[in-house]
Amino acid sequence: MKILAPVSAVSLRRRSAWPVLVLIALLVVVLGTMSPGVLSIRNLLNILNQQASLIAVTIGQALVVMTGGLDLSVGSLVSLTTAIVSLDRPWAVPLAIVVACANGAVNAYGVVWLRVHPILMTLSTMTALQGAALLVRPIPGGAVPAWLVAYSNGLLGGIPLPVWAAAAVVLLAALMFAHSRLGLHILASGGSADNARLGGVASDAVVACAYVLSSLLAMLGGINVAGRLASGDPLVGSQFAIDSVAATALGGTLLSGGLGGIVGPVGGVLFLALLANGLNFLNISTYYQMIIKGALLIVAVSAHRRKSPGL
Repeated sequence: MKILAPVSAVSLRRRSAWPVLVLIALLVVVLGTMSPGVLSIRNLLNILNQQASLIAVTIGQALVVMTGGLDLSVGSLVSLTTAIVSLDRPWAVPLAIVVACANGAVNAYGVVWLRVHPILMTLSTMTALQGAALLVRPIPGGAVPAWLVAYSNGLLGGIPLPVWAAAAVVLLAALMFAHSRLGLHILASGGSADNARLGGVASDAVVACAYVLSSLLAMLGGINVAGRLASGDPLVGSQFAIDSVAATALGGTLLSGGLGGIVGPVGGVLFLALLANGLNFLNISTYYQMIIKGALLIVAVSAHRRKSPGL
């Protein structure tokens, strides 16, 4: 029994991405007319540099969402990672990696084997991680390794190193998703786990892998944030969960699973970043920006509504 033909899988990925790419093009035209400074090379590089962490987190979120799940713990993991790294000890980064793997494993165990709803499971780990972040670093402060500060401020060919790193993550994720069985199996498991199993897919292992990858990418995002701040902050990741979900939904990923890709969610990040930056140039209050972001998320979810026992 065939679960999903490779050609149709590629087609689904492409179809899911094009709407947000069209939105980006329209936004560029509008911003170019109303506030040309937004589209300067310097400002665009600054936007990409600021969004490098969210890009990594969103890719991980998208992998989980495509399996039919949701990872609300990514924001707290970003915060905890900055807190750990700001201890400036040789074992800090290895510890952050271990914590990320453990978080992904716990989420996977709860969702896959205990059959806890993804929202409830990751809400629980989100709360625990937030508490741990506040224990490690009650207030913003500390110091990060010198090499991390140098990386965050470094340039290669006039382009910030974090931008190059984000591009590498996007490229690797896109290649993995398009040219490996994992990408196909993620979509199959999200579309129908039972049918995927009948087709020979180890759906439980695929979902578990998605949660672990999500935590690892959130940890990478946290390390990047720590380098940019040159310190730790126990609350810095508070918006990463909602922003990554919003970008994933805007990127055409079906929140009930089975449809999506890598390009779309990354496009969602860039769209939201351009929109926020443009509104800042127009001196529009951040409160209105939050309302606009929420409205866009409602529209995106409504556009991709599908009957599902999940969300």
